[in-house]
Amino acid sequence: MARAKTYAVIAGITVAALAITVIAFTTSANLQRNPAEPKSTLRVAVVTDALFSDKGWGESSLNAAKFIESKYGLEVATEDNISIANIESTLKKYAKEGYDLIIAHGFQWGDPALRVGKQYPGAKIVVFTGLVESENVASIFPQQQQGSFLLGAIAGMMTQTNVIGYVGGEEYPNVVNIFEGYKQGAKAVNPNVKIIGTYLNDWDNPAKGKEAATSIIRQGVDVIFHVADSSGQGVIKSARENGVYALGAVQDQNSQAPDTVLTSFVLDVDKAYSQAVNSTLKESFRGEIRKPGIEAEKGAAGDGIVYLSSFHELDSQVPTSVKSKLQELKNDLLEGRIVVPEKFEETSLPA
Repeated sequence: MARAKTYAVIAGITVAALAITVIAFTTSANLQRNPAEPKSTLRVAVVTDALFSDKGWGESSLNAAKFIESKYGLEVATEDNISIANIESTLKKYAKEGYDLIIAHGFQWGDPALRVGKQYPGAKIVVFTGLVESENVASIFPQQQQGSFLLGAIAGMMTQTNVIGYVGGEEYPNVVNIFEGYKQGAKAVNPNVKIIGTYLNDWDNPAKGKEAATSIIRQGVDVIFHVADSSGQGVIKSARENGVYALGAVQDQNSQAPDTVLTSFVLDVDKAYSQAVNSTLKESFRGEIRKPGIEAEKGAAGDGIVYLSSFHELDSQVPTSVKSKLQELKNDLLEGRIVVPEKFEETSLPA
């Protein structure tokens, strides 16, 4: 996932009206390109330090690249598995080659994007899950803690042992924020639930993810959430082998283990990339930080790009009371009656 993770137990949720400044990436999104229209001359590159094959964070960037390529008639260059040390040189390469829009998929791309953007003012750079801005550099920082809040609430209601867990790739600020939301959601519906978590310091090691998850499950965890890219595949495998529920991230991961992955929080990356392309084409690009939150479902009207997948084949195992409470919480988030604050440092509260 967006390289950055964390854990913590938060007891309360702030219920109030929140004014979030949102930048204009112009949200026209769902119209399909007329095949008779000429292909756009806009040159777009999508780059990430993740793997396109990770079935999560990295794969979502490749799928979104294909989506905008089809929708706008673009030729989109894609590159994955870029080492952190080569982030800046990669951005320079595409800027120097004349790419109009570079979408950098990952938190770590922020500071290098600012430096490269200053050197190449003609290039527009969007950092997905970034927190940086300049005249030609913008960030989309999804309020993923809203999605993980809902997952935490599900875990808090579904647990039979009253112990839930999580596994992160690395303790990056954006990942910490996700797990903090998870804790808040669990505590909101089940104040006495115990939460156990760990970080792997490795995003692409399924064996390590499986080992860490198994260790947590042996401590009584019966619902486990991961934000760990390829390592998360090991988390899901351990959950399946031990007969507990898993919760996925970034993409709907039910297909990895239909009898195990209860639901996932999903990022509508197609919509986010489409907004970035649209604003560039219409010359309305603004170098600001955008923070879109929850949406009712994929592609819904508005700026939101975070939603939950269905329960799929496990729907019958989720009590009506849990579904009703989940819908109530989702509505409260959509209407601003519940605010899940950003938290970039791990916090610990009494279980």
